[in-house]
Amino acid sequence: MSPTPLPQELIDQIIDHLHDDPPALSSCSLVCNAWLPASRHHFFAKITLKAMVPNVPTSCPQERCKRLYWLLIRSPKIIPNVRELEVCEGSPYHSPHPDTRSTTWVTTERTLPPLLKLLTHLKRLDFSATTTFYWKTLPPTFQHAIHAVLSLPSLTYVRFHSWSFSNFASLASLLSHCHTLKGLALSSTTVSDDATVDQEDRLIEEDAESPESHTPRLEILTLDYVSMGYSGHWLLGQSSLMDLSSLRELRVSHFPDASVIEKLLLAVGGALEHFHLKPGTWPVQSFDLGHNCGLRSIRLTLDDVNTAIDWATTLLSSVTSRNALESIGLEFYVDLKRLEGWSSLDALLVRPELASLQQVDIGLFASPSHAEFIKVKEELNGVEDRCVVRLYQLGLKSQRSNRQLTPRISRYEA
Repeated sequence: MSPTPLPQELIDQIIDHLHDDPPALSSCSLVCNAWLPASRHHFFAKITLKAMVPNVPTSCPQERCKRLYWLLIRSPKIIPNVRELEVCEGSPYHSPHPDTRSTTWVTTERTLPPLLKLLTHLKRLDFSATTTFYWKTLPPTFQHAIHAVLSLPSLTYVRFHSWSFSNFASLASLLSHCHTLKGLALSSTTVSDDATVDQEDRLIEEDAESPESHTPRLEILTLDYVSMGYSGHWLLGQSSLMDLSSLRELRVSHFPDASVIEKLLLAVGGALEHFHLKPGTWPVQSFDLGHNCGLRSIRLTLDDVNTAIDWATTLLSSVTSRNALESIGLEFYVDLKRLEGWSSLDALLVRPELASLQQVDIGLFASPSHAEFIKVKEELNGVEDRCVVRLYQLGLKSQRSNRQLTPRISRYEA
């Protein structure tokens, strides 16, 4: 008597539980034909092409790029399963071994451009470099492949890290290929101002007349160490490269001009739900958050001991009853011994304007057993009676992802 096969729904649930375990997924794919589609769905969901340890042929991104390309040529049914691609030029690892293989490969690996064109179901693209990546100098075949990816109707999120554009028109031209983009992250990116504002406008207007041109309507924008000439003009002017009227999440780190962010908050208005700010060396200033009536969470990351507490109290003072704020996150990457004013911060957190507050997360650059950590916890006793308060230690491995300012909205993290 042959065994009764498992219901497909149960098989799918078993494999879904193993979604982040590649060896287990590989084994599941060999069980029988019924297990193969669901296993492939998770196994190929995210492709990473960057240098890995140990430095062996299979860890080299160019070798994995070749293998993946020929695999997809032989088995095109796999292609719809690839929904996220991460590419890194260069290597963060430093090895003195003479056999260490070069990781400068993106512009020389011939299978990368055709591979990019094969990935017709991508939802997320993360393209980074450990040294500056100059768009203007890239081969035409590579540029065309990037254009093809950005034109995909499935693509909703793009992150560029360590890229450099000769002028704003070149960046605008690149993003004009995006039709369904919802999230854009620019990290350690430079946009030079080779042309004047009028020259740039003419170039952008000419590009906008192209039948393929389209202004993406963003819901997420991350500006992480971005240097951009005429930044206010490009973000808020008539020639803006994106439609920000529906922006739900804004993350800003070490931006050169605080006034631009202030105007951006005003322009976005009630659509904004999440605001994450790393002011860096900005002088302390207040933002008028009353116009952002949909704001539900604020996160503030501070690394200047001289202004950290002032920034926290000033920004929280700008919250009004119109915001209905539910979550506040404060991160202090500074010496706690040099910080004072926690009682004032506690008083701000229990104001009537924050009656909707449900959660306060405070990261401190010290261990929970440290005397200063304990002192902070004691001085925040007022807000602990109102909502859930979590104090945690910064600098742990689990906190390293914070540097990238990854999107909070769950649909873009899936």
